[in-house]
Amino acid sequence: MTSTEWKSYGKFIKVKDNNLFVIDTGDDFSNKETLVIINGFPTTSYDYHKIIPLLSEYYRVIIHDHFGFGFSDLPDTYCYSLIDQANVCVELWKTLKLKRFTILSDGFGNNIGKEILYRKNSHLIPFDIKKLIISNSSNYEKYLDISTISALIKNNKLVKYKEIIMNYKEQLFYEGSNDYDKYKDKSKIKDIWTRFNSKQGQKDILVLCSYNEESFLYCHRWLHAVKETKIPVKIFWRKDNVENIKNILLHVASNTHENVEIVENSKCFTLETNAIQWIMMVLKEMDKNVYNHLKTAQKTY
Repeated sequence: MTSTEWKSYGKFIKVKDNNLFVIDTGDDFSNKETLVIINGFPTTSYDYHKIIPLLSEYYRVIIHDHFGFGFSDLPDTYCYSLIDQANVCVELWKTLKLKRFTILSDGFGNNIGKEILYRKNSHLIPFDIKKLIISNSSNYEKYLDISTISALIKNNKLVKYKEIIMNYKEQLFYEGSNDYDKYKDKSKIKDIWTRFNSKQGQKDILVLCSYNEESFLYCHRWLHAVKETKIPVKIFWRKDNVENIKNILLHVASNTHENVEIVENSKCFTLETNAIQWIMMVLKEMDKNVYNHLKTAQKTY
């Protein structure tokens, strides 16, 4: 399926006066359970095109492109805040008149899912959330090219003054600074600033700035959301994802809630290379009836 075909498969819904691209495989009269997917960064809904037709046989599947990605609008002055993205989710689900559903979050979308969980715990949203599945479907190595930008903006001083950085870039790496040895390779520095000056680079900066700052600011809020919820939570982890392992260790150390289960993606399945195997792994933990049906019907799974 091409991206153009995918676009014709979905529709646009107005959220906060902007067009949000949405795939909705069901309707208000469907008897199927509803599965909402909150995709990650830098993925779009199209990255799930191999598995959504399969899932739609059993669920009403809903997924949207976050503002600024895929076919959705990029609103003026948008800062890619995780909190704002959660607001968009809530507005969309209200528009679709959703009542009860399971959330499958992925990568960047995991913190959005935990923010939704926090609001549910605080009785701030009307939805009946059946389960929350936290996963990481992306090939970690695929995005190593943005790690240099990520390393830069994890320094809070740089994040808040990224416009000034553009004008005084050489001063950031003066000899004797903590970052000098790490970035003394001038070709790497040049690559960083070339990326800063590109449109995609600016988007990466804004996304990563918001992600890093809010992940730090709301860390305890989201940790307690998982710890205090009565909703079943499944957390997938892969040994090839350092960031994922760090998050899992944090949960293991601080969370003994019986509703939370940590599941290893032992074969390191990813959406890019093992889409069917990946979703079968998720279904095995999320819905054993559907998993068993598919396993029986398709021996290749």
